[in-house]
Amino acid sequence: MRPPAICSCLLLVPTWLTSSPRPLQLVVLLYCLGFLAGTYTHARGILAHGFLATPVPPAIGAYWDALTVLDPLTVLVLWWRPTRGRWWAVAIMASDISVNTGVYLAGYFGPPTAHMVPLSLFEQALFGLFVFVTAPLLSAATLQPSSN
Repeated sequence: MRPPAICSCLLLVPTWLTSSPRPLQLVVLLYCLGFLAGTYTHARGILAHGFLATPVPPAIGAYWDALTVLDPLTVLVLWWRPTRGRWWAVAIMASDISVNTGVYLAGYFGPPTAHMVPLSLFEQALFGLFVFVTAPLLSAATLQPSSN
């Protein structure tokens, strides 16, 4: 009898996840938690400031608003199409960190402080680094859906 997966409490746990080694399950779980935290952050921003929040340019506001949908979509893609999902996660993190760093350096929310980074950007960069380092480890061969 196979031991339960980390996320076995969730309905419809994909077979590849329950048959993957625990470290891979943990990596995917951490991805999911990180992207769901991003979903919460962006949804909270929309509720607090509305769509296309100022003082950033409308394109950046639209991107941030779109992440409210793209972040949970990334979680779904990670579960059902893990090979595609890991690269989607990398692309979203690379673009989000780039946009947020640009917003910080441009001074939209106040002048940047020398040798200092906002905690939220630092946390996001750490999660992004985790995604960038671990995505190649989630190999397509290891995460292929079983033929059951």
